Amino acid sequence: MTSQPTLYGLTPENCCKKDHGSEKVANALLPIPYLKYAEDNVISVPSCDGTRLESRSLPPLGTLTGACKFDTEKPQVDPRFVEPPPNDICLTRDGVSTYYESKVVLFKGRSTELILRQDCYSFNCLQNVLTNNPGKTPANLTALVADGTLIERPYLMMLLWRTDDSHNLEMDLVVFTDVGVLRMIAAAATPRSAQSIALIDASLNQFSTTGKMVYKVRRSATVAHQKVSLFPLRDIPALADRMFEFPVKSTDIILKPVRPDISLWQEIDKARIIAELRV
Repeated sequence: MTSQPTLYGLTPENCCKKDHGSEKVANALLPIPYLKYAEDNVISVPSCDGTRLESRSLPPLGTLTGACKFDTEKPQVDPRFVEPPPNDICLTRDGVSTYYESKVVLFKGRSTELILRQDCYSFNCLQNVLTNNPGKTPANLTALVADGTLIERPYLMMLLWRTDDSHNLEMDLVVFTDVGVLRMIAAAATPRSAQSIALIDASLNQFSTTGKMVYKVRRSATVAHQKVSLFPLRDIPALADRMFEFPVKSTDIILKPVRPDISLWQEIDKARIIAELRV
């Protein structure tokens, strides 16, 4: 008898051998069980290009049944992109791999916050766009988002979660295109987005002038991680007006307990509670 998998639809045969019961691994993979559950139960998953929202009865990544393979923390290997950072999710179908960013976000209505790191928006997302659009070499972000001929692909999976009045945890999902992520940064008009745009422009300028984009000069080098904060549910009318239904419960897709990663504050809280119990 085989043991029950931790996450819906993920098995040793179709997923990486990493510990699915680890919080870090489960967090990265969680949008995939949601999409597989949505596919099996004909639940609509909206796809957004940063301005418009498209609802679909099938997951925007295409069917996830059959010979799909899933992995985490995989770089997109290409000699034009030097020492690329790993991507959250790698999906391989018929020998072709596609790469995705995974975000698990607390739903706060129109104030829902999406935080992206530099390795995502100024490298992996750009690599995705440039790989899907051979021959395109936009010199900066303004030129990129102004090009209406770009092919856009699903890229960022934002899994929203909240608790209902009975403390059940329920989920919904939006998938943003790669160009859509960059459109949101270009339109954010905040001090951090201005810094992010400068980093994106530097990467695009390097690619357009040299034919290469360098994340690290060598694998052992370190890179700062500038973050940008976006509010997609407030700033995108199609999302701000959407009535999210949260059709999936956590118990639908998380089949066994996930082990929390150890953190300082978790341990401090545990020590405080134990001390109070001893009084």
